[in-house]
Amino acid sequence: MFLTRNLARGALAAVAGLGAQMALADSISPTSYAATVGVGGTTTVNKTVTVNREATTSQLDIFFLADTTGSMGSAISSVVANATSLLASSAALGDVHWAVGEYKDTGDAFAYRVNTAFTSNQALVTAGIGAWGASGGGDLPEANLFGLQSAANNSGWRATAGKVIVWFGDATGHDPSLGATEASATAALQAKGIKVEAVNNGNLDATGQATRITAATGGALFGSSGSGVGAAIAAAINSAVSNYTKVCLDTSETPAGLSATSSACVSGTFDRSIDRTFNFTLDFTGISAGDYSFNTYGTVDGGRVATEADRISVTGSTVPEPGTLALIALAALTGAGIRSRRAA
Repeated sequence: MFLTRNLARGALAAVAGLGAQMALADSISPTSYAATVGVGGTTTVNKTVTVNREATTSQLDIFFLADTTGSMGSAISSVVANATSLLASSAALGDVHWAVGEYKDTGDAFAYRVNTAFTSNQALVTAGIGAWGASGGGDLPEANLFGLQSAANNSGWRATAGKVIVWFGDATGHDPSLGATEASATAALQAKGIKVEAVNNGNLDATGQATRITAATGGALFGSSGSGVGAAIAAAINSAVSNYTKVCLDTSETPAGLSATSSACVSGTFDRSIDRTFNFTLDFTGISAGDYSFNTYGTVDGGRVATEADRISVTGSTVPEPGTLALIALAALTGAGIRSRRAA
């Protein structure tokens, strides 16, 4: 579900308090697991992922995407003025990387560009935000959809991180625009698991476009204008980590000598107003003999938030495939026939 909030009075306490609100760490139980199975055997472990009230996130990628056409001057100034505080406080959320981009319109010198690639260097991100300048545009629809789709397809997103685009502008987007449509942009965002948090600085949602995109990606829509945009962005980031829709187990590091089968992800509309626990069953089956040490992760909206260390020992020989067993049996029968003839 999306939320529309009016933050025009610039509650900068949201910026300063962002890190302070996020204190505890999410967890997975048990924190470690060890078992021994034979080849073809299975061991089952019950796992609980606890998503804590006001917790930090393990990894988070944040992409700041701005409409920098001519009418956006005061909004851009607000973000530039608050960039240092905004980055410092959002850094408290965990292992955070940021990127900065902007879009204008099809007739401008560029329709979209990246100002700063994904990095953990706050100085580089601040410089990228400082490179924004209000110019161009000229008509109300802008290259919003092309900007969102291009940002979604950026190669810098980390596979193991929670992913957020903080998008702000004051006009709707052309549909289509440079090969991007609302449908294709939304599909690109969903494919990467990116949550869009949008700040409406005027008419961004005049056609319901921003409402649909934020709702489809699990984000929220915020209302603000001019000098209040910086505080609205802080609230948008807070919303991105305080509200979530899917909790899963990540077994992608299970080695080739094992197979892992987990119960399904838990999906719904959740927030961090209380601690919540999510229970899973995980089966490890031995495929080939060996000692295997690896990690299993709890994830929230695709970002890893908790780690469990697993060690599974697989004993015995690899069980032959059914076709191989048939050949062995045939060879044994043939050998027995030869021995019988020699005996005769």
